[in-house]
Amino acid sequence: MTLITDIETIKTERYNFLNDFDLKSDLILILKKASKNNNLNSIRVHKYLTSTGLVGKVITARFLESIQLSEKTTINQLSDKNINDIATFLKQI
Repeated sequence: MTLITDIETIKTERYNFLNDFDLKSDLILILKKASKNNNLNSIRVHKYLTSTGLVGKVITARFLESIQLSEKTTINQLSDKNINDIATFLKQI
């Protein structure tokens, strides 16, 4: 039963991470921490930014393309520059 419990714990952690997205939060710190967390670093950046509906899907996809990322880019693939670019983009919204 440990495996089932572990899976449920990971699902809950991922769900909470996605639903806790806030434009006013310290996105740089959050993304850097998430990139080191094996349970969170495989989440797609596009999904993280758009799952709460605070940021539009099309504008996010276009922005990610403008910094040479795609909708399929995961958090663990982000460089420090990418994280700073994303934080700057969200401050403009």
